[in-house]
Amino acid sequence: MVSTQEAVFRASIAANVPVFLKGDSGIGKSAFIRDYATASKRHLESVVLAHKEKSDIGGIPTVREGTITTTEFAVPGWGHRLIEADKGLLLLSEFNMGEVDVQQACMNVLQERQVGENTYLPESVAIVLDGNPPERYATSSDLPSQIANRLLHLDWELDRQAWLDGMTSGWPTATERIIDDGDARTDRVAREKSLVLAFLDAHRPYIHDQPTDPAREGGAWPSPRSWDNAIRVLSRIDEDATDVQTTALRGLVGRAAAEAFMRWRIEAADFDLRAVLNDPTAEDWSDHHPSKTLTVLGAVSTFAVEQGSLDVWRDALAVLMHCADVTGRKDVCLRSARLLLSRAPKGAKIPSSAEETFGPMLRSIGAWR
Repeated sequence: MVSTQEAVFRASIAANVPVFLKGDSGIGKSAFIRDYATASKRHLESVVLAHKEKSDIGGIPTVREGTITTTEFAVPGWGHRLIEADKGLLLLSEFNMGEVDVQQACMNVLQERQVGENTYLPESVAIVLDGNPPERYATSSDLPSQIANRLLHLDWELDRQAWLDGMTSGWPTATERIIDDGDARTDRVAREKSLVLAFLDAHRPYIHDQPTDPAREGGAWPSPRSWDNAIRVLSRIDEDATDVQTTALRGLVGRAAAEAFMRWRIEAADFDLRAVLNDPTAEDWSDHHPSKTLTVLGAVSTFAVEQGSLDVWRDALAVLMHCADVTGRKDVCLRSARLLLSRAPKGAKIPSSAEETFGPMLRSIGAWR
């Protein structure tokens, strides 16, 4: 049985969102990460920030001779080895014990995956950080806000029963702990994106809400960047695992935004995207709250555009037309109609009925020819 904290860890790795494991010394954070690397057949590079300088992360300036002599930052050795590996894991260990300038040198690594001058870690490399709670360890510090907002913050706790069982009867073998980090389903990504965007449209202060208290800036808080990371992580979590979803969101956008979203999600997420595309009458549109209508239509249109299939695009447009007809609320359909009609796949012909339904409103806001 996978614990909530391990399920969140797996989802963040699969989504390629850097995760920061924060917990007391001696509880097995590093051991868990090493086990994960072995189980998932990833080459592990551990960079202990407490022992590093800025150049160990950003690279040492190197002169390149040629027609024009230039100076570039060389790729550190750990970066070369990760780039050459089939799959890799970069562990930035004791992260919040590193000097501030060393932490700041990691910013491009964490989000843009840049190492050296113009070299980038491949998507096959996962990024994990570990550290101790600063409120309990004088040598650890709160993270700068611009770094904190790039991470999924995961409080790591000791599973006492698992430790007792492991010490008594042996630890799970590597093959029993292999992580499934396959590609996300496109319908899940479209669904989560639609849910997040519909929620933020109705709760706009949560789009960006940087704390004014410096102590809170070092944790998770909502921003366009952290919501984008949230969409990617949520698409990797079982839709019924609300405890895992909530824990992941708290670690990405903060407790207040996460709990507001999860309360709102209970009703808005109650739909089957593929069923709606197959049969627009699968939803009782007349009984929807407008926010749910926006969510379902957003998922339908986003999925159709990302698929790029003419048949799926036609099905999605049929859903919008049916919803507008049943509810009489063309305005609620407008955002999704704009996306579908402006991103029609090759060979698509805009039906005259869709032109008549949505054309005048889209023209009035300058969003249609």
